[in-house]
Amino acid sequence: MVGRRVECEARPVPATEGEDMYTVDIDTGGTMTDGLVADGSELHAIKVDTTPHDFTVSFRQILVEAARTLGYEEDVSGFLDHVSFIRWSSTITSNVLGEGNGAKVGLLVRQGHEADLYGSGRSPALGTLVAEHNVIGLPDKPTEVDVLTAVKALFEEGVRRICVSLDGTFPDNGAERDVAGIVEAQYPDHYLGAVPVVIGSEMAQVHDDATRTHCSLINAYTHTRLASALFQAEDMLKYDEGWDGPLLVGHINGGVARVGKTKALDTIESGPVFGTYASAYLARRYALSDVICLDVGGTTAKASVVLGGEPMSTRDGDIFDIPVRAALPLLRSAVLGGGSVARPVPGEGTVRLGPDSMGAAPGPACYGLGGDQATLTDAFLILGYLDPARFLGGRRTLDVARAEEVLTRQLAEPLGVSAEEAATLVVDTAVGIVADLVTSTLDKAGLDPADVTLFAYGGNGSMFAAPVAERLGISTARVFGLGPVFAAFGSSVSDVVHVYERSLGGAADVRAAADDLVATARRDLEAEGFDADAATIDVELDLAGNGSAGRLVRAGTIDEALSDARGGHVEVARIRARYPVGAYEPVGHPSTHTSTTPAPLARRPVSLGGVRHQTAIYDWGSLTGRGPVEGPAIAVGETMTCLVPPGWSLSIDEFANGVLRQG
Repeated sequence: MVGRRVECEARPVPATEGEDMYTVDIDTGGTMTDGLVADGSELHAIKVDTTPHDFTVSFRQILVEAARTLGYEEDVSGFLDHVSFIRWSSTITSNVLGEGNGAKVGLLVRQGHEADLYGSGRSPALGTLVAEHNVIGLPDKPTEVDVLTAVKALFEEGVRRICVSLDGTFPDNGAERDVAGIVEAQYPDHYLGAVPVVIGSEMAQVHDDATRTHCSLINAYTHTRLASALFQAEDMLKYDEGWDGPLLVGHINGGVARVGKTKALDTIESGPVFGTYASAYLARRYALSDVICLDVGGTTAKASVVLGGEPMSTRDGDIFDIPVRAALPLLRSAVLGGGSVARPVPGEGTVRLGPDSMGAAPGPACYGLGGDQATLTDAFLILGYLDPARFLGGRRTLDVARAEEVLTRQLAEPLGVSAEEAATLVVDTAVGIVADLVTSTLDKAGLDPADVTLFAYGGNGSMFAAPVAERLGISTARVFGLGPVFAAFGSSVSDVVHVYERSLGGAADVRAAADDLVATARRDLEAEGFDADAATIDVELDLAGNGSAGRLVRAGTIDEALSDARGGHVEVARIRARYPVGAYEPVGHPSTHTSTTPAPLARRPVSLGGVRHQTAIYDWGSLTGRGPVEGPAIAVGETMTCLVPPGWSLSIDEFANGVLRQG
């Protein structure tokens, strides 16, 4: 499903400079898989349904659609002959955590910490990432018999991936390595009965024992599903299509790396995080300081923050409610999207949305593909927000009668209201959930809604932008021509990035730690086939109290960083190595702004806040450089719909992005 084209300015891979080459960025979400193809002068946006049974099916379908769009018919091999590299981000690992269908994991810890996993109180990882009876405590100095007895007990429970996380084993992880060595000697990796062993100190180089333990569990739990998808994609590209270019995997740090340099833990939420990095990129282009980012898709809503042109991170965060004291982008979630199922709340006259979703298959009832539950998308359709004939650029026709029938039976009749009133309840509830998510994220960042700009994206972001901003007192919101494929856009402006960090004790040598991390970064880049001398390597130092009263120092060398630190206590040394693999810069159209507004495509009744309005419907592309559209109005693009409520206006800038203003 090919979307609109956007002009861009290519910055090709150095090795292929001057050749007619494409770059491909693919983002696999829970409902849709998005693609962007840059060819040096244009950017082609593509959307297909995600195939959860096999993610490589929708991955390849992006390539099929790209080949067709660029004149190769369906000759994927011929198209790939002109592709420099592919960057792939996804929610695969996030979905494994959210759906609770990861690998069966066993954990070896120190005796006495089987329940708390070195944290305060019972660890939330118990019963989610690992069954309580699959956590075995080892004595202070375990013998070979102790270790193998524990492993045998785990085998009898069906465990086939084992984590070893002992307290006090960072930076010296000799005790963990000894335990792992015993297991690997008994079950070597070249035998069918091999047992993968994950060491906590290799998953997270931090002093916090609980963080190392949780990171090792998360990685072991999600590894199998991700590895299967990545290796299957690599094999498909290499053996089926004869392509030997690099497949680069999106990381949570906003960069990409080869499959061989990727841990499952690196990819957690990489798709949504690329939306945050895309927001940071555009915030810098627009010279905006504080931005609240809202991503609303088919199954979930995400909120994050950009401060001073950079994504806000926290060291006191969590991954799906599992506490992790490591630098992570601030990203908060709500289980709410276009496919969220709506149900009546008896006796209260209200509705509940989710957490279950109809996803991509069979999808909302209005898709006509077998969905039999009332969803948020069905409510949008009944209220007139969506054009049934123009959904996904006209490639899918929505069934209004089916949506009304399901919503009437499941919501309106139990609540004693009309179908339209029930749909209004659904949308109001959804806006409230998203507004609460944005509010909690702003509170976490210490920001006032009056001082920020809202960036809204994702397949449904532009529907929520103005209603959420109005509810929270945010006067300006921005929506994007590439909003429905925004994470793929974030990927397309990314480079190869490796981040290495090490917690430091009071007497640690900061310079020695930084030098060691720099050497590791250079070694890994060279192993990937990249010239380490062409990389930019920055040093970051987290000073005591970072996240509350502390501060972050960032510089090009360790000497500069230590000078800027002014003798402060360094808790964490971090190295960020960036190798440019090629991206593009959006090119704006010359300003030809006029005060006139084009004639609407049509007018149709739209229910806003329970009031029916004869609403003008505009073509998104025709609004660039024209006068603002006054609400109530709806602007429709190939794969997006932007709602302009009464009292709001929409103007489209030179980059084909929209600015919503109140008043």
